[in-house]
Amino acid sequence: MPFLLYERTTDDDGSARYFQLKDISLAGRSGGLVYPFVSAYGKPGRPFPWHATVKDLLSESGIHPKNHAVLVQTRPLLEGNLSLYELTDVMGYSYGEWTPLCLRMEALVVDQTLPDPERFKMKFRCNVPRRRRVHQFLYLQGGVDGGSWKWGPVGSVNGVLLFPDALAFFMEMLTSGEDGGP
Repeated sequence: MPFLLYERTTDDDGSARYFQLKDISLAGRSGGLVYPFVSAYGKPGRPFPWHATVKDLLSESGIHPKNHAVLVQTRPLLEGNLSLYELTDVMGYSYGEWTPLCLRMEALVVDQTLPDPERFKMKFRCNVPRRRRVHQFLYLQGGVDGGSWKWGPVGSVNGVLLFPDALAFFMEMLTSGEDGGP
């Protein structure tokens, strides 16, 4: 699931223009967006529930957030089918050496068949007045006490494991009105 850094500008009519700059990651100690945030605000030995906007994560990682967006390609390009979502927020619950995450995203292009999706991704315009929100749960193998900060393996039979404290935190975040609904 690629994460991509884009330059985003807004036209006079309110539509957004996206220009792909480079691949980016949430995972990893060097170059990952989550590790600098958790390192700056988490305390070793204590679970750390947190919420960060993409602008917060970019800033902590040394990337000026103005006119930048992080887009997520949620599925492989199969037969020209493309799905792109704009990442708006990341919520995490950092334990000692792992961090379950909830990604909040807004739909830009969903299951759209295009003649050349790779070319489309490089530069496109989006005029969706009300973007549909979607959430995805993942986890990193890093937390307040250390770890590799690599992605946890997610396969056909495993995914993120949510203990009651982390689940309660995510449920509160998703139902508190910050989400704004579907």
